[in-house]
Amino acid sequence: MSSTFEDLRVVAPVATEPTEVEAEVNEPTDSDVAEPTETDATEPTEDEVATPAPAQESSSAAARLLEIAARNADQLLNEAQAEADEMKASARDEVEQLLTEARTEAERVRSELEESRTQANDEIASLRETEQAHRDRMREHLHEVLAKVEANSIR
Repeated sequence: MSSTFEDLRVVAPVATEPTEVEAEVNEPTDSDVAEPTETDATEPTEDEVATPAPAQESSSAAARLLEIAARNADQLLNEAQAEADEMKASARDEVEQLLTEARTEAERVRSELEESRTQANDEIASLRETEQAHRDRMREHLHEVLAKVEANSIR
């Protein structure tokens, strides 16, 4: 059985409640809600320099996207495996049914041929008996004719 990409269907992600990981990533922390201090406004801290906010958001978005993609891939794989198993089971059932039908048909044909052979052998035996009876009558008739010819020739 071969498969093509046409057999695959794409499942769009369904809007669901955020997972614990997504909720933690999207949940504002006290430092996010706190009002900026004078230090925050003038000079970025080491954390801000090391991981800027847009990069962190894009990496968490990428992580969420990868998680969704992995979930979809797993779901598609499971669906494909279930469909393949179902197709195998269906094919096995069909094969068993076809084999049963073929065996039944073969037995019926074999039985008909055996019956036909028996009838032909009976007919051959009957024809041989008829042949022998005709030969015997012809022989008797020829003997009678020869006897008459001999009787007439002696006189």
